[in-house]
Amino acid sequence: MDYAARRARLLKQTEVDAFLVFDLDRTMPSHMDQSNMQYLSGYDGEGALLITADETVILTDSRYLEQTERQAPELPLIHAESKYYDEIAQAITTRGLQRLGFAGWRTTTHVLGRLATIPGTEWIEFEDPVTELRAVKDTDEIAALKEAIRVAEAALLHLQQTVQPGMNEIELAAALSSKLRALGSSRVAFGPTVASGPNSALPHYRPSLNPRALRQGDFLLIDFGGVIDGYVSDITRTFVVGSSSDKQREIYALVLQSLQAGLDAIRPGIPGDIPHEASKQVILDSPYAEHIFLSPLGHGVGLEVHELPKMGLNKGELLKPGMVVTVEPGIYIPGFGGVRIEDTVLITDDGYENLVSYSKDSLIQVGG
Repeated sequence: MDYAARRARLLKQTEVDAFLVFDLDRTMPSHMDQSNMQYLSGYDGEGALLITADETVILTDSRYLEQTERQAPELPLIHAESKYYDEIAQAITTRGLQRLGFAGWRTTTHVLGRLATIPGTEWIEFEDPVTELRAVKDTDEIAALKEAIRVAEAALLHLQQTVQPGMNEIELAAALSSKLRALGSSRVAFGPTVASGPNSALPHYRPSLNPRALRQGDFLLIDFGGVIDGYVSDITRTFVVGSSSDKQREIYALVLQSLQAGLDAIRPGIPGDIPHEASKQVILDSPYAEHIFLSPLGHGVGLEVHELPKMGLNKGELLKPGMVVTVEPGIYIPGFGGVRIEDTVLITDDGYENLVSYSKDSLIQVGG
């Protein structure tokens, strides 16, 4: 991956003397800016990244010195054990840097207060310019995302073939997570949603909320992802345990039609709310309009599960070739259950490429 080119684009966009990325769990929430650090350097530990037109330096402590040398061997390293702010200040002043940019969305007031005391500096706040750059993926990123999807699909197929009535949601979530790691995922992308029966009506249900055993006739909604080289996948499929009812098949067919309408509307140069509205209209015209999904149709995915652009209510963000987004409509009926089908697609010059090949054409029965 061409990290130097990414850093150059960042400085060109922000027009500052230097840009600081800072992620240290001793002083701020864990992993608050880790994704941007990795995107700009390949290093995914803690510390600081000071980017100038002439050089980029990493400041970190003894926990990460060897990791830094492995992941970013070309970058100068400053050992900043217990005096991070002093080392950052020295790195800035010795280089004569005055106008420094930072991502306000990823920086706490405590950190900014400490940095602002560095003599002769002006701190320029941007919302999150690195995340804006990350919205369009390069070929290496797309390859990693495709592999993360492939691993997730293999794990889901294994679960589909082994699930049985009587197994509980926590057991299934643990089995899915274990299989992901066995297949090469470095971790789970997020806590899996494994929701059966009426629990599937909760869009972001977690098994720990109200774990139940699978029963014949349950919807089984699974939303999860794997991680390859830091890049995450995000897939949802809804199954039925045993035989399905007419109502279940009707709901599933509507969500599938809604998904396809959203996909058919995708093309570069339009805002994400156009696919959102196309997908939503299918359900609004159905008997299940009151149970329609209320959140955006989807979102960008990359080093983080939720990235730019938003697929709906995106306030003018246009879809561009190279963006990778999810499309995930749903119908959620309290007390009965819900259906969501989620694919991940790459925006191309003339439309999209669906990166997910997992079957969805009909409601798949499991455990029967």
